[in-house]
Amino acid sequence: MSRADTVIRGGTVFTFDAAQPWAEAIAVADGAISAVGAAANIDGLVGAGTSVIDLPPGALVLPGFIDGHTHYVNGPFEAAGVVLSECDTLSEIVDVLRQYGPDKAPVRGGGWRSHIFPEGPQRRILDDIFGDVPVVLREINSHSLWVNSAALARAGITAATPDPEPGFSVFVRDSDGEPTGWVLEEAAMRIIHEAVGPASPGDVRRELLAAQPGYAAAGLTGAFDAGIFVVDEWQAWEMLVALDRRGEIGQRVVAAKVAIFDDDPVAVLTAANQELRSSNVTIDTLKVFVDGVPEAHTSAYLEPYVDRPETSGPLAAPEEDIRRWAREADAAGFVCHFHAIGDRAVRVALDAIEAVRAERDSGIRHVICHGDLIDPADFPRFAELGVVWNTSGQWIAASPVDEVMQRRLGDRAARHYLTRSALAAGATLTLGADYPASAYVSTYQPLVLIESAVTRRLAGVTDGDPLPPADEAIPLEAALRAMTIDAARQLRVDNVTGSLQPGKDADLVVLERNLFEHPTHEIAATPVALTMRAGRITHDRQV
Repeated sequence: MSRADTVIRGGTVFTFDAAQPWAEAIAVADGAISAVGAAANIDGLVGAGTSVIDLPPGALVLPGFIDGHTHYVNGPFEAAGVVLSECDTLSEIVDVLRQYGPDKAPVRGGGWRSHIFPEGPQRRILDDIFGDVPVVLREINSHSLWVNSAALARAGITAATPDPEPGFSVFVRDSDGEPTGWVLEEAAMRIIHEAVGPASPGDVRRELLAAQPGYAAAGLTGAFDAGIFVVDEWQAWEMLVALDRRGEIGQRVVAAKVAIFDDDPVAVLTAANQELRSSNVTIDTLKVFVDGVPEAHTSAYLEPYVDRPETSGPLAAPEEDIRRWAREADAAGFVCHFHAIGDRAVRVALDAIEAVRAERDSGIRHVICHGDLIDPADFPRFAELGVVWNTSGQWIAASPVDEVMQRRLGDRAARHYLTRSALAAGATLTLGADYPASAYVSTYQPLVLIESAVTRRLAGVTDGDPLPPADEAIPLEAALRAMTIDAARQLRVDNVTGSLQPGKDADLVVLERNLFEHPTHEIAATPVALTMRAGRITHDRQV
């Protein structure tokens, strides 16, 4: 065997290779893993030109983390501007807004937490602070906006303005019919963004490049981009491919086309897949919204909302459209990635996949993301239909948002994220940050997701009750698998990444502590010492 370019030794290597789960060292040559095994054997590959990385005792080497659902491109732009994601009270929000000094109008930003406004925010609060300057602030779940009167006026929104999708995407109104400043779901949100001033590709590019050191320092080597909303999709994909060709991004990226943006989304996806491609960027997934979010009563459930018993929530699109998109995407060889939060939405997505399977067995592993509430009767269907359940680890944590969920769903709020039951039923589970969207904690850091999935608490928290049911917490190995090899399978790249095996890309992360030997509440605080993507070091804590 030829000499290695790089040898990493001295720690513990956890490979996710069933034939050799544990090892002592790893060798890299020409961007790929050339050998994994005992340190004595790997030492034989060290030559005059080999870079040897000697790890401190206790370090843990893992496959690089792969985020199974994030907003890789527009997330950094959405997270820029005024940041409200650390505020837990209205007074804290007002203090941050009053201290914010934007260098230009309009005022953008967001991350306001849903429990502060259980019935939605009011424009007059922003009017008092910013006057005639348009303000557009994204809710932490990214499914609504808080805007002021100036933004509404810029968009021409009045009491007489029809809602773009009545019952789903609306301008919330007061008892007099006047818009309150709470704007729900994408169709209505897009009207505001386009009127106030859409982001430019240059703005998005700048923030994406600025995010690269953070992404790498978090141990990310791969990501699924679950939809681009702040700029034109095609322009964003062109930008992403160009950046990759110049070596300016540190992750392998699989991107999605959002179905609702075009009359024939599969045709657009087909063209993008064929024309816009680079070594590490592929557009091969159709993102389908089945419902919305419970905070806005737009998630679809099998039973009515407790606080609005007249509705169980709408679907985001007609069921026949959802089935048609699934059928056309599958026939074209693409994955469908279904946003489904409520148990009815999850069932609708499963039914659509089952209808496709009745026509053909393509072997494509379609994905249902979020799945906050899933009827236990549907868990076996994930394995039967080969469906991946992707959810956000940091959402699986007790937080003040639980009060809103209790108000909306009653006893059902104590049955969220039945992850252990799903695994027991044979489902494939993957994790994704959905950055910058969240229920309570906005993050792109995989270790935060992994810790909450294991503890059902916010990262670092050791006291208080975990998110019920407490016995649904999953083992550490399962959580790590959900962001390595199983995430690679979701993205259909497990032949080249996701485990540490000879012949695969040298995508790996080195942690300063062995997670298996430390308390679970210390997972998220574990420093990432080194990140490597295809043999290139993208993060080195020692540098």
